[in-house]
Amino acid sequence: MTNQHTCQAMAIHCIDFRFQKFLADYLESRFPRSYDRVAVAGGVKNLPLEQCEVSMRLHSPKIIALFQHEDCGAYGGSGQFTDSQAEQAFQKQELQKAEHVLKDTFSGITVEKFFVSLSGEIISL
Repeated sequence: MTNQHTCQAMAIHCIDFRFQKFLADYLESRFPRSYDRVAVAGGVKNLPLEQCEVSMRLHSPKIIALFQHEDCGAYGGSGQFTDSQAEQAFQKQELQKAEHVLKDTFSGITVEKFFVSLSGEIISL
């Protein structure tokens, strides 16, 4: 069977309800009605490769957008870090690890990395 429908992007993010509206607004403005969303506790902490493979096989996205957020309970929350800069730096490292795995797994894919604050600011990393 030939792939009859494709999307522009796949977004991987945490299940945390505090960020869903921010993510939905961002994704809809960036990839109008053309993205798959994969939500798992901790976002890239437990990278859901099986779900990514399904999206890639069925919808052929060209971009994987990764979102980590402030005060993630899967990592113990903001209290695990000395300050917000340390937390963001840690999440940047997590995003970089995930990017390497995804690029090794899915050749030719573009990976974009973001950090989302509690205020809803989405920062490209």
